[in-house]
Amino acid sequence: MTKVKSNNLLTPAQAAKDLGISVATLRKYSLIVERTTENSKYFERNSQNNRLYTQKNIEDFKEMVKLSHGPKMTLETSAMQIYPTSEVKKDKAEVGQDAEKVKELQVTVAKLESENKKRELTIKELQDELNDAQKAKEELQVELDTLKQQDAEKVETTTSNNSENLKERVNEKVNDDKKGHWWNKFMG
Repeated sequence: MTKVKSNNLLTPAQAAKDLGISVATLRKYSLIVERTTENSKYFERNSQNNRLYTQKNIEDFKEMVKLSHGPKMTLETSAMQIYPTSEVKKDKAEVGQDAEKVKELQVTVAKLESENKKRELTIKELQDELNDAQKAKEELQVELDTLKQQDAEKVETTTSNNSENLKERVNEKVNDDKKGHWWNKFMG
């Protein structure tokens, strides 16, 4: 033990006592740090393979616990803030994942642009068809108006002719009535 104290390294029991926690809790904190740093040999070890702690480790544990009491914080997220070497590794991994996401998004954007171009062509074709249909409708409307006008003129002409024929018949009848009936000629 004297060797441990002379190197300023603390045993798990001593470190736990300094932190005011149990040795089991200290082990939990140590595992979180080792996972965060992705380094299972982050802490020095003695010949029995027990972790040994420096005063800096104790201060880092205190800071980790303090940060974990913040909103939406856990011991794991606090450890990520205190031990930046692990963040660099994770950042590199995240950059790789981000690059893959960017490629996926670029492919998706390209597909969407292609579909959009197809839709634009379809819309243009439909607009052309609509314009053609409107022109045809206008031509048919002109033809219909012409036919209505011609029909109205025919009706007017026919009505006029019928009116004159009727007048002639009425006049003939009236004239016949003035002459009298044929039997009046014999009777009278």
